[in-house]
Amino acid sequence: DTTTTADMGRGALVILALLGASSALSPSTYLTPGDKERLKLVLDPAWSLSDLAQVLYASAGYKHLGQEIPNIEGVCNFVKSSATDGATVETLFLASSAGKALGCPIAASSASVQAVSDAIREGASSQELFHAVTAAANLGVDLDTAKVLRATQMALKKDDSVLSLGYAFHVGAQLKGEVGSIFERIEDAIVQADEVDGRILQFEGGLSITALVLSGAYKLAETTNKVPPIKPDQAVKFANYLMSRKSVQLSKGVYYLLEAVSMFTNNKFHVPVAITLASNVAVSAEAPNIQVRVTDLEGYSLGPLKVTADSATRVSDEVVIISKEPLVPLSAADGVYELDVMSRGPHRGFYRLVVSVDASDSRLVGHTDAQLTFKVLTAIDIQGVEIGTADSDQSTAPNLQKVTYPNTLPEVLVADQHQRVMLRFLVRDTASGRPTEVHQAFVKITHIESKREIIFVAETDSNDIYKFDIDVSSSMKEFGGVSGVYSIELIIGDASISNPTLWHIADLSLTFPESTIPSSPQDYTYKVRPEIHHVFRSPDPRPSTVMSTTFTVLCILPLFLLLLIWVKLGVNISNFPLTLSAVLFHIGLAGILALFCLFWLQLDMFSTLRYLLMVGIVTFFCGNSMLSNIATKRKEQEVKMVYGPYYNKSYRFSQQQQN
Repeated sequence: DTTTTADMGRGALVILALLGASSALSPSTYLTPGDKERLKLVLDPAWSLSDLAQVLYASAGYKHLGQEIPNIEGVCNFVKSSATDGATVETLFLASSAGKALGCPIAASSASVQAVSDAIREGASSQELFHAVTAAANLGVDLDTAKVLRATQMALKKDDSVLSLGYAFHVGAQLKGEVGSIFERIEDAIVQADEVDGRILQFEGGLSITALVLSGAYKLAETTNKVPPIKPDQAVKFANYLMSRKSVQLSKGVYYLLEAVSMFTNNKFHVPVAITLASNVAVSAEAPNIQVRVTDLEGYSLGPLKVTADSATRVSDEVVIISKEPLVPLSAADGVYELDVMSRGPHRGFYRLVVSVDASDSRLVGHTDAQLTFKVLTAIDIQGVEIGTADSDQSTAPNLQKVTYPNTLPEVLVADQHQRVMLRFLVRDTASGRPTEVHQAFVKITHIESKREIIFVAETDSNDIYKFDIDVSSSMKEFGGVSGVYSIELIIGDASISNPTLWHIADLSLTFPESTIPSSPQDYTYKVRPEIHHVFRSPDPRPSTVMSTTFTVLCILPLFLLLLIWVKLGVNISNFPLTLSAVLFHIGLAGILALFCLFWLQLDMFSTLRYLLMVGIVTFFCGNSMLSNIATKRKEQEVKMVYGPYYNKSYRFSQQQQN
């Protein structure tokens, strides 16, 4: 049978699943030099000096990355010019923080000191207090710890969300004295973290809130000299989340990411260990060693460590080939350790390596049972290759000829609809000398003239011998009934072999009945296809200018007729009420008519409706008021005509009261 796309890709899918699978809790990545360069490029647009917040993110980010800031004098001048008298507390926070990161601190003026002091008050939010306290610390302004604590407690009573708690932690970390009341709230924040797949912890709101809370919690813990209520496995899960977000594309996200990663590499309590592969994922006789890198999240070495391979297990059958084997540190690369795998004589395939680090530093977390996946590559040899033809009715023995790799059968095989084409071969592992199966064993038959390809699958029997056998008559549909010379190629592929093979074994001349031969065989060669010219639907024909002009005149004619009648009859405007409502009503009517004209000429429907709503409301109320006034005056005139001289103001007043 011919293969399908799923058949050809099954092996590749298995490979991807194995390489992607990892149930270890230890961080499986760190900020590589490539990651740091990409994060630097995200920060670079800030040096256009158009936004103070972006300058802060870039300045702090460059400091964490160890990069030299371009035009530092111009950047410092921009930051200092932003912190003028009258600047808001948030601006003072941004400018002073950027100046601190740049190494050009902002001088405190009396106006800035007063602004910061006034911002620390009861009723302020945690974010406002964070800006004020941080600005004060950067400007060297002494604060009343008790006053700040009272304001912070009041802010947390109004809003005790995770974000508010994160700001409060940063506030407490910058105060002198007892801040235990804020430290106790760390646990309240940590329990609100969401766990994903048992490997990741994060706060709702994403990277910025998670990084803000973590950095604030650890800074507050160092200020109070107390261990934060964060378990080591929780710290590792938070670190896994940070590493999953290292592809962030916003400068604010880069700032928070680097702030949290720096905190996780320089605090006194928890330092997550990243255990990753330093070598290629594949080992072979030419490259027998597997190399493991042990670093912090920034990619820096943790010093001399004892690294042990707890086990190396073949994934396919759970056979253990290594147990409790120490890795040897490489002198040429700090933090890299290696293990000779091929000396154990492993079979080809995928292996799961469990690595642990025996660290004397109690801060290190996530350094046990780290799982890495590697594969053992071996070469294969194709032996016992026989190819030939046989009668479909099996009346005679098959005529098979032997071929050795990489030779091609010198003579062309000949077959027609009464015969079968057969191929047999054995794939042997050169390391073990035993027969082996591969993920991909295909026979590709290509029509030499039209380049049409038909791919078949070679299957193994009970003796691990691959066989390919097709009946020419039953395969006529696959070949399209096209006679001619075909090339036969053998394709052998597998993720764990070092020499995948494409071998032209022989040429085959096939003859099909003339009734099945297509009158015009299709050309399957790769070449430029004819250009597709897309033709849009032509617009509907428009009426002539004479007709459109006549229609327009007919539409306007009633208006001119109205004006002529008014002129003939004589327009009496003496009764026009000169009131504000009457004037606005008529202006509104004119505006509505003008709006319809604009809708016809240039406005769209939504814009017209928006303007019509505004004009219509005014016109409605003014028209209602005008009609009410006209009705009242008309009634007064009728009453006056009935009562004549007896009509007076008092009677008119009473009538108005009744109305």
